[in-house]
Amino acid sequence: MNGQPPSPSTPRVIVPDRTLRDALLAGCAGLLAIGLLCYGVVRLNADSTRARSRTATGTVLEKVFTPAPEELISVGRKGLKTKAIEGEYVLKVRVAKEDRVFEVPVEKSVYLSKKEGDSMTFLRPPSER
Repeated sequence: MNGQPPSPSTPRVIVPDRTLRDALLAGCAGLLAIGLLCYGVVRLNADSTRARSRTATGTVLEKVFTPAPEELISVGRKGLKTKAIEGEYVLKVRVAKEDRVFEVPVEKSVYLSKKEGDSMTFLRPPSER
């Protein structure tokens, strides 16, 4: 026993654990994954472009409040819910690119937060999309 392992009588044969078939399958799977990722990015970009074309940005010209008190009643899991509405809140917004004025109905909180001359981004009416 001189501290060295005994030498084998026959030389060891090393068998590759990966074949060409495995390499091709891995490459195809990688290309497929990259292709799906690219498709997702392109699709997301198209949705973003379409969303930008549905919005318009302009300056608030006038704030209009039309009093029309009413009470909304909704039925849900927790029973009846009522909500009192004081009237209709409308902002007249001028879009400089199109040289047009839009009447944009808004919630009370938006109506109170905007002042004449402020910038506002809103969705176009369904008839113009």
